[in-house]
Amino acid sequence: MLGKWLAALAALPVIWGLKWSEEEVGFNINENQAATKPTEYWGEWHNHQFNPSPKTWRFPFYVLTMDRYVDGDPTNNEANGTVFEHHWMSNQFRFGGDPKGLTGDLDYIQGLGIKAIYLTGSPFLNMPWSGDGYGPLDFTLLDRHHGSIEDWRALIAEIHRREMYVVFDNTMATYVPAAIAVRPR
Repeated sequence: MLGKWLAALAALPVIWGLKWSEEEVGFNINENQAATKPTEYWGEWHNHQFNPSPKTWRFPFYVLTMDRYVDGDPTNNEANGTVFEHHWMSNQFRFGGDPKGLTGDLDYIQGLGIKAIYLTGSPFLNMPWSGDGYGPLDFTLLDRHHGSIEDWRALIAEIHRREMYVVFDNTMATYVPAAIAVRPR
């Protein structure tokens, strides 16, 4: 029995991440150009002031799925040029919500008395049909549909400026390594 468990553990997928690529600057949170494995990856937010967690999290949260929220930047709706993208009145899977849309709606959310925003799913590269964020392929590369690193930084800075908090969902359980997701036949 122990042998079966050890074999199952050995078969677990290896964590993959996109190596630094000039093409992905602005979307790849790995800024280490020499990195060859995820343990060597790093990213930095220059001139950012750390916002500490509150003493208690007992206050109103607003929970949303980014893709299903406000489309603040229609230029990123067809980011991958696939049939799985944006046309919300059809059978397509993307609705277009992004950080710019949420930033533009913060007055409304704050006016409700909300103190924290919980973002469901993953902002990282997802399976094309996974606009909800529950099919992440790579935890180092932002999904272009959801904006750039600078879009996310602007959103987070504005949330913190309003003395609000942001919490990201942890979608590790639905992680699909790219090596498995796009298996050649």
